This record gives sequence, C-alpha cells and structure tokens, in this order.
Amino acid sequence: MTNRLKQIYDRGKDYIDYQLGTAGAVVMGGIVGLVNSSEGALGATTAALKQGAYTFLIGGTVCKATERIAQSRIKNNLLAITLAATIPATATIAATYGVHKLKGTPKPLRSTVPTMIIAPLGLAGLAIIKRRRYQKENQNE
Repeated sequence: MTNRLKQIYDRGKDYIDYQLGTAGAVVMGGIVGLVNSSEGALGATTAALKQGAYTFLIGGTVCKATERIAQSRIKNNLLAITLAATIPATATIAATYGVHKLKGTPKPLRSTVPTMIIAPLGLAGLAIIKRRRYQKENQNE
C-alpha cells in the first residue's frame, strides 16, 4: 500500500469501523441475496452486492457513530446507550429502505426487514460495550 493510500485508510478509521463494516457486509449481503433469490441469480446478486457495499460503508460509519455517542460526556448511562443505539439505527433503517426502493431492488421492504431487526439489537449491544469501556477508562477522572 502506498503511503498516500495508507494515510487515507488510517484517516478512514476515524469515521468507519472497518471490522464491523466488513462483518455486516457479509451477513447482510447474504441475507438480502437469499431474500431476493426468487428473482433469479442476477436480481439476487445485485441486491446482495448493493447491500454488502452499503453495509460496509454506511454500517461501518453507523457503528463508529454509535461508539462516539456511547463514549460521549452524557452523564446518564441509560440515556447515552439509548441515544447511541436509536439514532444510528433509525438512520440506517431509513437509508437502507431508501437505497433499495430507489435502486430497484425487487423486494425493498422485505430486504430492509433484516436491518430493522439486526441494527437496533446489534447497535444496542455495541453501545453497551463501548459505554462500559469508556467508563472503565475514565474511572479515575
């Protein structure tokens, strides 16, 4: 990797959680491919690839936003965790449906249902983990 690409990659870590974005892309792309399998290989593959790319970029960004909100200076733990999960989850559900609807996914609502289930639960878990880590690191302040 050239020095410039390394700089871009490293700077991207401030905004995208690459590890969670990649894991989400594989899981969600696979689910959406299966949901659209009745539309034939081309329809299912197109939907899966769109979902995978979207989940990597947006999902990775949403996970980073969840982390930042969870680790914010909000004093009330329940409020911090709730905001860290619900704000990014709502945004990602709306954006996922919009991408599928606007880009011609054969079954946009059915393709969004996995996100409606997984995003709030996953982001709540991530928010709890990040909040606990934040509290532990900032105990002595």
